[in-house]
Amino acid sequence: MDTPTVRKPGTVDGHAAPSRMLSPTERWYWIIDQLSTLNVCARVRIEGELSAEALTEALRALQARQPLLRLAITDELPGGPRFVPTDNPIPLREVSLAHSEESPWEREVDEHEFAESVDWRSGPLARAVLIRQPGQVHDLVLSVPHCIADGTTALALLRQWVRLAAEPQTSDPDVADVADGPVPVAVEDLFPARYRDMSGVLPDKDPEAGDEPDTVQDAVVGRVVPDRFVPFHLRRTRLLHRSIDSDALEKLTTACKGEGVTLHGVLAAAMASAVARDAGAKPRAHFAVGSPVAFRDELDRPVSEDEVGCFVSAVHSVVAYQPDDLWAMARFINKDISARRRRGEQYSVFSLLASQGPIGIADSEPLVRYIEEQGSFNFFVSNIGRFDFPGALSGWRLSGAQFVGGISVVGYFASSVSTSHGQLNWNFTHIDEAVPRERAERLVDDCVKTVLTAAAL
Repeated sequence: MDTPTVRKPGTVDGHAAPSRMLSPTERWYWIIDQLSTLNVCARVRIEGELSAEALTEALRALQARQPLLRLAITDELPGGPRFVPTDNPIPLREVSLAHSEESPWEREVDEHEFAESVDWRSGPLARAVLIRQPGQVHDLVLSVPHCIADGTTALALLRQWVRLAAEPQTSDPDVADVADGPVPVAVEDLFPARYRDMSGVLPDKDPEAGDEPDTVQDAVVGRVVPDRFVPFHLRRTRLLHRSIDSDALEKLTTACKGEGVTLHGVLAAAMASAVARDAGAKPRAHFAVGSPVAFRDELDRPVSEDEVGCFVSAVHSVVAYQPDDLWAMARFINKDISARRRRGEQYSVFSLLASQGPIGIADSEPLVRYIEEQGSFNFFVSNIGRFDFPGALSGWRLSGAQFVGGISVVGYFASSVSTSHGQLNWNFTHIDEAVPRERAERLVDDCVKTVLTAAAL
């Protein structure tokens, strides 16, 4: 089949090239990105001499390695949206500051990267920002749409970009050069055989269905209640950055080991506690917190960090609010996530999207409204754990590597967590006006205080 190649924004010609339809999940993320921007952004600070020319050449080399970064999306062919090749380079936007700022990348992500989708019609499916400050201080931001990326993907692409800029003649043994390769298969095609039956239906929210543990089947499950309903197409993800330094992180890690819980369990418990306090909930009230989980190691073949794609799904935990025992909440969340993963619940959303997912914006309203009104959760914490990012390259000093993802229409309050360069970065996001900034800041400060207090006990 002949498929078009995008030669420049807004034009398509008839050259034959590798192409494929978007999978149901890719299509879903593509649709909701059009309703409300759904980018995944990765950032790192570089101190040292750095030229835009070197970064541009490195972006070209990065595209040569990654077929999914040489694509656009067309919705003008029969059958639904389709990936098509593009000759357009990854754009690099430059921002120059006259005075030094501690975190100018936060403003760029908040005001631009979360406000404007990557141009999927012209492609490619990525864009980059270089922020210059006095004293040879630079921030790099790479943004990728969620339909082809998760947090690990975004950080891995940023790491490849930086390495290529630092040492353009040095090949990376961990990343194969796939310049002439076809478009990679969809994530769903790599699922273990027992999860490839895409015949799912909308989950039954009737408590008699037995979807939740017996202890909570009769409970009212709390979620974030918005201050006001914001129409789906007007929703804006906003960013609030927080971090935990190496000393506090060490204490927190030690405390987690002593209590027999994971760091993710504590962060999720802290978010559930903050939401419960914000709602004025009584002890033992139940709240559903989402946990996006990676399944790269579960697939028919192992998938490395450097492979582009969205290799995550979400499970939720309905946890009882225990204001005096954060550790008990964390233990329950850890146990619950493990049980749900063993049952394969991380794959259920793919079944739903395959059987009942929309084809485009025009028929997306029923599913979007269902998620809004009856979805399992509307606040969540995405934690990719420790991510190995170089601290020095070719005379550069690197620091502050981290990621943050948008929310779009799947929730109201979220956080993106990663640990690199000895620091845990906890990037919170909220839907503007539905959760006003003042309220979001209270929630965020409550989360961080709860975790740090627990670590100090």
